[in-house]
Amino acid sequence: MMQSILEKMYEKVDITLLNRLLRLVVDHNLADYMSAKNNVPIAYKDMLHTNSYGIIRGLQFSSFIVQYYGLILDLLMLGLTRASELAGPPNVPNEWLSFQNKAIETRHPIRLYCRYIDKLFILFK
Repeated sequence: MMQSILEKMYEKVDITLLNRLLRLVVDHNLADYMSAKNNVPIAYKDMLHTNSYGIIRGLQFSSFIVQYYGLILDLLMLGLTRASELAGPPNVPNEWLSFQNKAIETRHPIRLYCRYIDKLFILFK
């Protein structure tokens, strides 16, 4: 079993890459709006900081953006083939901790993959 933490997942989101990824699933105007909301100057007392890298927590779309970015990270870590084997076909998705048959289960060393926000758990053969 491997346990890891994706450190500072919120702070390490590149806004330009995020905009390109959001355009794949939402309207391009909405994707531009969501990414532009994170690229703003933040003023506190006499200090001014322009955020150009990372997600500002508490914005309207920040929870959706973090979940979507987490999905992209999951696909990058697992690979498209194993991710589709773990999920099952779209018309009949797999139940939790089950595969379609024994051959698919034993084909790859990863048996279980679980990510909770930024904590990652992978069970190997």
